[in-house]
Amino acid sequence: MKKTYVHHNANDADFTLNNILDISNQGFWDWNVATGHVYRSIGWFHMLGYDYDTCKNDVFTWEDIIHENDYPHVMAHFEAYVTGKSDVYQIMYRCRKCDGSYLWIEDSGKIVQRKEDGSALRMIGAHTNIHEAKLLRDSLIQKNKLLANDNAQLEMLVKERTKELNEINEKLNLQIEEAHYNASHDVLTSLFNRREFERLLDKEIDRARRYMYPLSIVLMDIDNFKTINDQYGHKKGDQALIDMSAFVKRMIRSSDVLARWGGEEFMIIFPESNLTTTIEKIESIRKAIVQNLFAENLNITCSFGVTTYHNEDTKDSIFLRCDQLLYMAKNANKNNIQFQ
Repeated sequence: MKKTYVHHNANDADFTLNNILDISNQGFWDWNVATGHVYRSIGWFHMLGYDYDTCKNDVFTWEDIIHENDYPHVMAHFEAYVTGKSDVYQIMYRCRKCDGSYLWIEDSGKIVQRKEDGSALRMIGAHTNIHEAKLLRDSLIQKNKLLANDNAQLEMLVKERTKELNEINEKLNLQIEEAHYNASHDVLTSLFNRREFERLLDKEIDRARRYMYPLSIVLMDIDNFKTINDQYGHKKGDQALIDMSAFVKRMIRSSDVLARWGGEEFMIIFPESNLTTTIEKIESIRKAIVQNLFAENLNITCSFGVTTYHNEDTKDSIFLRCDQLLYMAKNANKNNIQFQ
């Protein structure tokens, strides 16, 4: 066989390969399971419209852009392959682009290195843009269904009603979005409500268990809130809750989750944050609350129960531990942090 080019060393070969990956229309990825680092080719960013510097090089970047309706079966397929229950990793799903729209891709991957115990150490793969082909296929399937009816009169009626149906669908979608928001958010503070918090905590517990990342949870309570309502009225108390919600939200990361737990109690999830780091953050929040006024002129303090996720934990055991720690903080003269 005639040779057209010879690489003199491994570095030359790597340089050539990396440039081929960068100009390819596919999005190549390389996951180091031990470090959690994920390399993505320039083609991956171009395909989805993201700037190279705006995405973290970890698996969460991938998980967070998967369409919520596709997420469960993608994760199930992924775990089946990684754990050896399936021999092939190849699946179609939708990924969120930078502009908010969704792109159909085919994700294929292979474990190329394993630990001594057989578990995955390194996995490589590619995201292929199949959006136009998928839409065309779906469109053809739909058209074939219509043609099967062989009813020209019905087809004309459908065309005449399309505009009307689109308008109705738009209104319905807005109503559905509003209903979803109201179902997951607290009316007074606009924070996540208890139900949504529990759903998000389930998701973070799964992530912590799957990737062995730290996870901390905090229960906080406004001290002497009943006295505020009794002395200044419920309107003043409501404003204090609104101000406190906005204040704490400004002090935490966008990846953290703040929710109204009930009454004057709030819960916070700190993903990828160990107990020491979380305590330091909560102490800075506690001090900042003391130094600020709420509802125009109220001095407020808060008590906190801080804990971290353990492998044997359930959601209920976490809630119970947070509640017990908050009770201890209240009994320790309030304006206090208790942790475990």
